Amino acid sequence: MKKISCFILAACLFVSALPVLASTNQDLQDKTVIIYSSNIRGNINVLPQLAALRNYYEARGADVIMVDTGNYLQGTIYAAYDSGRTVIELMDKAGFDVVTAGSRDFAFGTGVVGVETHGIIFADDSFGRLLEEASFAAVSSNVVAGDHAPFLQNTVITTARGRTVGFFGLTDTATVNRVLESSIEGLTFTNPTAAAVAQTAALAGNDIVIGISNAGLRQPIPGAILIDVPQHLGLIVGVITIDATGQTSHRFADLADVSQDAAVQAAVEYAQELAREAFPTPAQSQVTLEGTFANNRSGETNTGNLWTDALLWFANYGGIANFFDEDDIDAGNTGIMVAPENVVAIWNGGNLRDFLHPGDVTMRDIQRILPFPNRVAVMYLTGAQLLEMLEAATQAIPATAYNLSATASFPHVAGLEFTLDTWVPFDAGEAYGNHWFRANSLGRVTITSVNGNPFDPNATYAIITSNAVFNGMDSNYISLERCDEFSTITSALVVDVVWMFIMQELGGVIDARYVAPQGRITIE
Repeated sequence: MKKISCFILAACLFVSALPVLASTNQDLQDKTVIIYSSNIRGNINVLPQLAALRNYYEARGADVIMVDTGNYLQGTIYAAYDSGRTVIELMDKAGFDVVTAGSRDFAFGTGVVGVETHGIIFADDSFGRLLEEASFAAVSSNVVAGDHAPFLQNTVITTARGRTVGFFGLTDTATVNRVLESSIEGLTFTNPTAAAVAQTAALAGNDIVIGISNAGLRQPIPGAILIDVPQHLGLIVGVITIDATGQTSHRFADLADVSQDAAVQAAVEYAQELAREAFPTPAQSQVTLEGTFANNRSGETNTGNLWTDALLWFANYGGIANFFDEDDIDAGNTGIMVAPENVVAIWNGGNLRDFLHPGDVTMRDIQRILPFPNRVAVMYLTGAQLLEMLEAATQAIPATAYNLSATASFPHVAGLEFTLDTWVPFDAGEAYGNHWFRANSLGRVTITSVNGNPFDPNATYAIITSNAVFNGMDSNYISLERCDEFSTITSALVVDVVWMFIMQELGGVIDARYVAPQGRITIE
């Protein structure tokens, strides 16, 4: 049987889609059909149509194999509410044979958010365990874990007519910048081109070799059909038809022309009902919120903007006084003790731990960003103390390989703007903790405005932050020098406050105002 020649689909993804179900006279009795999907992102509504598409080609007499190039999780409530189990089970029911792993598929990590000492545990099974329980094969040849391979390097399917089809998978190496570091702890993402060449050679004895990828390769792999769809291209469904001589044709499927498989549709509707019961009022995100440690600890991010906006809103409009302890109220501390123009919010970048992707958002997603049971705290500092707090918190900027731990204190802010001049060296004084130093003098940070007003070093400011910063965590020794008469830790959990802000102030939608950082922090 003639082997297929090199053929790459990545470059073909910009042609117009063709309706697969248009009537043709093509005889499919001796043909192999590969149906592929890409970037499902938790959209389980497409699965009944994909199952129907498979049924259609099988009814035409073809040997059908259905594959996915990755990024099927994270994006809707149906993935979020049980860490991907529902999506994987429904993909199995729809008839998938082989999948690879995309960046979004690592978003749930092990299914455990935080650790026991932090008080939040989700005992969902791991991504790998869920894939093991599915009947389809999971392949990725450029993801390694030391001496072990967390996924199959390749797999071979023999069709009903005896044709052998070898599959290998490739995962985008940019995954390391798109998901929480602990979600991929111990994993290494190797060169995808080298992995593809090696797997093509390993599978060369088969009639057909196919790579399913989201790695963004821009060159063909001799000896293989490469189906490469990066995550930014969104949902794509395609059909490759291969005849007995190895000749191939490719077209895109317009799912608007495809009916639904009744059994898979019934399973989808049941899953949707369960999700609605678990999370009856999900929010929506129209943007991706930054989740990497490196970015959240070294500069302003949209995640830091959202987090501090929520804290500032809570202090000024969200009813923070309702969460003051009885002892505070008895002592006359019944709310914020300065005018709103002197209230600011500060949040340390080390407590922003995950991405939030476009689509449905639940409280569980917020808990992934902050897996610790931090409470909202209020502390009162003079302007001079506030300035020193920012000076100390930015001492590890610019970040290097030697000071990464110290970047955890990087301050995200709302209600103020500041400039950090990295050309001025930090004047390190006495050591504070394991990674930080007190500021001997000030000179790197300039507060340019506070709620649109000039900064006053002699004024008193209310800092809305976490109980951890309040208690001097990271570089925040200034917190321990606060005015204690009215400073307090409230009973409000920060994740609850962020959720309240999204639902009440943003109307349940994280919209375009958070598409990018808002220019509160200038680093020169």
